[in-house]
Amino acid sequence: MGNDTGQPVSDEGLRLTVLHAIFPGMPVSVDRSKRIDDSWPEKPNAGELYFPDALAAGNVYAVTGDAMNEAESEASKDVITGKSSNTRQLRFQLFRWPKENDTGLLAVLQYDFPGARPAMSCPSVGLLVHLRRNNAEWAVKEQYLLETVHHHSLQGIRLLDLTGEGAHELVIESNSGGAGTAASDLLVFDLSKGHLDEVLNTETRMQHMTDYWYTQTMNLSRTRQSHGQRFCFSKTTLFEAGKAFRPPRVSRPCYKRGDGVDSAKVKDRSEMLTPAR
Repeated sequence: MGNDTGQPVSDEGLRLTVLHAIFPGMPVSVDRSKRIDDSWPEKPNAGELYFPDALAAGNVYAVTGDAMNEAESEASKDVITGKSSNTRQLRFQLFRWPKENDTGLLAVLQYDFPGARPAMSCPSVGLLVHLRRNNAEWAVKEQYLLETVHHHSLQGIRLLDLTGEGAHELVIESNSGGAGTAASDLLVFDLSKGHLDEVLNTETRMQHMTDYWYTQTMNLSRTRQSHGQRFCFSKTTLFEAGKAFRPPRVSRPCYKRGDGVDSAKVKDRSEMLTPAR
């Protein structure tokens, strides 16, 4: 996709500096020989929903230190013994923040606490972090906590041009679920104004028993034709309201800017990032 896509930062020194800024005072180490692939199912059957791991090829880091907030406290806890782990097993991608030259960065993190047995309200942490540099020091400016319920992995991380004005939109796919439900939520953030401005929240994978079962993929060219005011998809539906479609029904929905965004829910979830006392 060439200039339509923002490329991740590969400078390992900068990547480690960013982790030290996000987890101040904590030891950080990387195991270059280790890889984690949380794609599931491992061997999908024909027609079965598949959840790829967008970070399967990335380095694995260990970050050691006490839980910094409620989200980490929940993810690090063993609900049977009541004990907590203090070691994060972390993977991430790093991007230059659009229009901020060398003074802004965007980190997309996915991590859990090996050995913990947390409640399904927060089994792992998916986190977006905006960092700014002041002289030589990097500091966290803003954070966004992805849905925590039944969350285990990220299916997509892309910095795209959805408006025709440059790669200014972050597109994240993050899994979630519940009783009888498995899903991937797709979120689009407009980064052009210097903060994480959520402008779309919809599902790209949904399976709720045999009541609802569909997948949808963003159509980039149709989305760009609207200059990012509508987000267009190709949707394949197997079940809807309990009705089966054989062959699957294909549709091409478009969503308005702001569809699916629940500011109150985001605000409540962000309180889980309040620093622990």
